[in-house]
Amino acid sequence: MMGSLSISQIFHCKKIRRSCRLESKEKAETFEKRIKDGPLGYFEILPLELKFHLLSYIPVEDLSMLTISSKNMRNLIEVYRLTNNAKRHLMSKPLTHTVMSIRDQITYVEQFKKLGLLMKRSTCLYTTKDRLRIVERFLSKYLCGNADKCTDPTHCIALVCFGKFLHTVLNGWDDMELIRTFETMSINSYMWKNLGIIVNSKPGSNPKHEYHARLFYRRVFLDQVEKVQDRIFWITRILKPWPMVHQARLLFLLYGPVSAEEIQWYDVCENCPANRHQAKLCFGDIADILRLLHTQGKEWSEDDIISVLDEITSSPDDWLAENVAHLLFQCGDQLTLKVMGSKAVNGRLAELASIITSLCLVCIKQDCPMTWVTAIVHRISSILDSSKDKQMFMSCIIDTFREVIIDLHEFSVDADEDRDIDFQYVLDAQSEFLKEMLSLSTGKPT
Repeated sequence: MMGSLSISQIFHCKKIRRSCRLESKEKAETFEKRIKDGPLGYFEILPLELKFHLLSYIPVEDLSMLTISSKNMRNLIEVYRLTNNAKRHLMSKPLTHTVMSIRDQITYVEQFKKLGLLMKRSTCLYTTKDRLRIVERFLSKYLCGNADKCTDPTHCIALVCFGKFLHTVLNGWDDMELIRTFETMSINSYMWKNLGIIVNSKPGSNPKHEYHARLFYRRVFLDQVEKVQDRIFWITRILKPWPMVHQARLLFLLYGPVSAEEIQWYDVCENCPANRHQAKLCFGDIADILRLLHTQGKEWSEDDIISVLDEITSSPDDWLAENVAHLLFQCGDQLTLKVMGSKAVNGRLAELASIITSLCLVCIKQDCPMTWVTAIVHRISSILDSSKDKQMFMSCIIDTFREVIIDLHEFSVDADEDRDIDFQYVLDAQSEFLKEMLSLSTGKPT
């Protein structure tokens, strides 16, 4: 019986001897393991103030990487981001509504891109509504229209910086979230209300509101995107809620010519560009966006593009025929043929002849081959049903040339050098056009 008993049973009141040194070591190892395996590791044992102090030495791009290392680290950085010290750290040199050097502009834009990435990652678990509330608060600081100290909105990069920040945050969001973002930004910045006032007022009656709306939508939504489809998405969000006539007005507001911080609504009805460079400045941007909507805009039909282009060239008054020709020339062959073909089908031969005459003039001024115009004339002739309509179309072109020459002669002033140059342009345009048409009819090159 004694052989089956253990010492612990015999001496059951006796405590097992343990070294105090070993106990302390075991406790230290357990504590160290618990800290090491904790959500923040050794960082966990530091006081909150000291944690924030250490974070203030970490670059913004590294902070954004830390936010995706763990949920606890993301929460810590999000709390830190809201402190005053963090605001000074993240934007060491506050952005002001002043003119600055190109080098400083690049620095600020890059900094806002980093801030956008930090914001995107630190708020990744927030609802869209909460994220938009944070972005909106950020936007309110950089609206040029709300800043009395913004004396030169043309050269102020505040909206450019916010645009870079916004698109960095929005990268990867689905279309419904993007639409909600657009509506929130537009309504809460009062820009949508301004657009309503602009499209329901006489063009040019609110030049300051018009220019600020142009800068806001161009710099925040349109000019910051890198992909064509993204640009089409945003321009569609701006235009589609409005009737066609207002869409045309807004397109011109966003991409029409500007001078002295005013949209040049009436300049296209009164003056023509003197050379290729001026033509590109006046019509290049609006032609580019029309061409993109026509070729890649999934929400835009061919009839939509033709209608909006017709509305543009008749607002606020009918454009000069040469300016219509300049715009079509910049739009390219495909869109020009569609527009001209639509006019031919609807029997607008006199208008077609005026545009063809002006296209000839544009080709001479821009030193382009007349074969481009004659190819358009040939395509239009193929659309016309009867030989009578085709003959009438050609007669209208010749009559239009004659009327232009007579008008130049009647309104000419002695020793008016510019008028003489215009007269020579028209004569050259008529001569080249007729030679090309003769070449087509005989099948022999001129």
